[in-house]
Amino acid sequence: MAEKNVKDLLRKLVALQKIDAEVYEFKRAIKEQPALLDGIKAKFDKKMTRYQELEARAQELERARKAKELDLKSREQEIVKANADLMALKTNKEYQAKLFEIENKKSDKSILEDAILKFFDDSARLAEDMAKEKVLVDAEEKIYLAEKDKVDAAVKVLLDKVATFESQRNDACQGIDKATLAMYERLVENRHGLAMVPIVNDTCGGCYIKQTAQMLNKLEICDEVVRCETCARILYLENVLS
Repeated sequence: MAEKNVKDLLRKLVALQKIDAEVYEFKRAIKEQPALLDGIKAKFDKKMTRYQELEARAQELERARKAKELDLKSREQEIVKANADLMALKTNKEYQAKLFEIENKKSDKSILEDAILKFFDDSARLAEDMAKEKVLVDAEEKIYLAEKDKVDAAVKVLLDKVATFESQRNDACQGIDKATLAMYERLVENRHGLAMVPIVNDTCGGCYIKQTAQMLNKLEICDEVVRCETCARILYLENVLS
């Protein structure tokens, strides 16, 4: 390839690399944005988990209380029936046995009433704890959502910048042959957005490996595209392209 054509190609690639470096950094920043919320989200999730645990406990207490209330209702019905049965009994022994049965059922009823009252007391205390915890949850959620709005806004700005640069990129790709462009784009993807680097103090600007005199001579002649033997990036000398 003629020297002039190679220089023109390298200049186009340098211009394209400047755009791609910006795009890569913007995309990297976009990926990093959600991580900025991790700490705040963790605090919110911890508070929410605690509140949900209290909520689950409140539901358990309610279910248990309702079960006891059903048992109480059953005992009350049994007592009513047992009292009615007294009228049909003919012997004193049967009568005394039925009275004893009724007293046992009344004792069971009293135990159930005490248990139900305890459930009400436990539920009331739990409701107080939940109210306090809800205040904390709401505060953490407010902080989290405010920070999320900031992150979402920052991502939108970055996406707009990416769109602008990618529009410029389409123009910058004009005049670069398909094979070279494909090779360059693979390098961008595999080399953290940096496919093309200048020589700095006789070293590759990407991997910082010192280049041989033969390699530097090729770059001076500039009649072919030269790649670093270590990192495979495209190399160039700024003074040759200026």
